[in-house]
Amino acid sequence: MKGVYVLIIEVPEDKHLIIKALGDLLFERGIWLYVGSAMGGGSTSLENRINRHFRKEKTVHWHIDALLRHSTNLQAAIWAESFQSMECQVAKKFERMDEFNPGHRGFGASDCSNHCTSHLFYCKDNEKVQDLVSMIFVELDLKPSITFDGRIMS
Repeated sequence: MKGVYVLIIEVPEDKHLIIKALGDLLFERGIWLYVGSAMGGGSTSLENRINRHFRKEKTVHWHIDALLRHSTNLQAAIWAESFQSMECQVAKKFERMDEFNPGHRGFGASDCSNHCTSHLFYCKDNEKVQDLVSMIFVELDLKPSITFDGRIMS
């Protein structure tokens, strides 16, 4: 399966992390959203990519791996099947909404050709986060689904 996903991540207390190429970053206490895509097969399929994010033991390959390994709580992943990459379209929607602040410049977007500031966002309204993400997916003609444990069914 191919598609796009948004990870809903709780950072329980302010946290400084040093992430390669991005430097020393402060992650404020609260809810953060990470937008990703999985457009391959096998280990890079949507199912395997999301499942990997929920695993505690893994090699750090991406910016998000560094954040997830440091006392964060991955609450859920909202995902949708798509045969075209929708990662940047979702990120651009977050950028334009008052409920979100773009995260650190380049986080998850260091190879982005669409000039996204970041693929990580701080959520100002934790109560409505799942509804807001689902609304963005629907606006982009995507059918949102959610997992709380990393397992998804096609």
